[in-house]
Amino acid sequence: MDLHTLIDGIELTRLGDAAGSDDLRSIRVCDLTEDSRTALPGSLFVARAGTKEQGAKFIDEAVHAGAVAVLTDNPEATIPTGSHAALLYSPNASGIGAILAERFYGHPSKALAIAGVTGTNGKTTIAHLTQQIIKHFVMPNSKHRIKCGLIGTVVIDDGQERSVASMTTPPAIELSRTLATMVEHGCQACVMEVSSHALDQGRTSAVEIDAAGFTNLTGDHLDYHKTLESYTDAKAKLFNYLAEGSSALINMDDPAGQTMMDACSPGVHVLGCSMLNRDAAWNGEIVNRTMEGMQVSITGPIGVIESCVPFFGDYNASNVVISLGLADVLLAKVGIDPETRIAGYIRALPTLHLPSGRLQRVSNDRDNLSVFVDFAHSDDSIRSSLGAVRGVLPEGASLWCVFGCGGDRDRTKRPRMGQAACNGADRIVLTSDNPRSEKPSRIVDDVLAGLDQSQRARVEVQVNRDQAIQYAIEHANAGDAIVIAGKGHEAQQILSDHLGNPVVHHFDDAEHAARALHERRSRSEASA
Repeated sequence: MDLHTLIDGIELTRLGDAAGSDDLRSIRVCDLTEDSRTALPGSLFVARAGTKEQGAKFIDEAVHAGAVAVLTDNPEATIPTGSHAALLYSPNASGIGAILAERFYGHPSKALAIAGVTGTNGKTTIAHLTQQIIKHFVMPNSKHRIKCGLIGTVVIDDGQERSVASMTTPPAIELSRTLATMVEHGCQACVMEVSSHALDQGRTSAVEIDAAGFTNLTGDHLDYHKTLESYTDAKAKLFNYLAEGSSALINMDDPAGQTMMDACSPGVHVLGCSMLNRDAAWNGEIVNRTMEGMQVSITGPIGVIESCVPFFGDYNASNVVISLGLADVLLAKVGIDPETRIAGYIRALPTLHLPSGRLQRVSNDRDNLSVFVDFAHSDDSIRSSLGAVRGVLPEGASLWCVFGCGGDRDRTKRPRMGQAACNGADRIVLTSDNPRSEKPSRIVDDVLAGLDQSQRARVEVQVNRDQAIQYAIEHANAGDAIVIAGKGHEAQQILSDHLGNPVVHHFDDAEHAARALHERRSRSEASA
């Protein structure tokens, strides 16, 4: 694509000695990149400001590698002497880069029915459940099931391959490239998680989203956003982006839900989701619950869905309600009629499964206690996870929580997480999560600072995470339940060496728990 066509109609300033745009038709752009290390002949390099580095610092490197054009948000930027690369300026290089990415890759978001979900907790679960529901259906006048892509914290599914995700929401160029790959692979729909970082940086600002979901909002990521107000504003941008005719599925049971509703543009279909308000467009109730699952009754604009799901927890019932709402919008867009949708939902719900590391059961029928691994890493998510297990715990049994807090991250939530664990569990084992460059003992002290003496009496400190998991499983009584919180699907732990350099080693909570359970069974069999 020539540069003139790529930037046509976009307000940009040409920096440097060259003026006008007549010569831009002769510049062929064959690639977009935000990373100067991946620049190649024919690249357009987006030199935007990052959280740690200014992209303009790497212009020379990109141009020397063959970049034929540079988009920067630094009005003082220059290109190497003698270079003929076009230097373009916009104070919003990030947002303009997102528009260019959609143009360059053929507007893939227009070719897909897209749902985006944001919120502090539940994004991953809702994205996975929504994809599963959609893939349960067959395209009209076809024998083929609908292909639905997925972009999120755990995995990226482009309709042909599944790969491990490196971040919740990819940068704008990678995002549009992935959507284009989904179109090539025959996807009709896509579900994506949208993080507050991505929204603040405009990564999704050019993506045409048909249905946006909001889960909840609690204090998190304040190391980045600084204030809860700024964090809330970032989440609300997803709903500001929505175009007329799109839909917003918003959890009305969360106080921030009204803020998200108010952020919706005129002409957006706002659909409330609730477990408490029977007048909400999508509302649900739990008819029965056990450790094996829940019987639910969910009412939506197209009718009543009564079925069961093979997992438990009030927040997971809420996740199912929002997932059905998002799926319903996308399925309607691809041509599935309401009657077929209701019948399909009733069949689909019992087949759903939670993503890896979300109340993932590690114990089995041979164990005399229940052990779960969960990604809960905020006070609200710990409260929800422990409450879910407490709701199905046998009478007289104790609930354990093994958790830690991440280093080099929001310190304000550490005492709150300690309070949530003490309020929700009977026994607590405080340990390390990803200490990164911080001393684990300092993180532990931050957590303990929020507890009174009576609460501290129920806390066992085991800084070594493997030893903490072993301790809980070894000392728990028959019938007890243990929630190992914080890392979920993550299979590594980040520490630092004596020089403060990051050290990453393999660490999977589920693997360590399974090993400790095996040792517990072996000891029991040996003493029998």
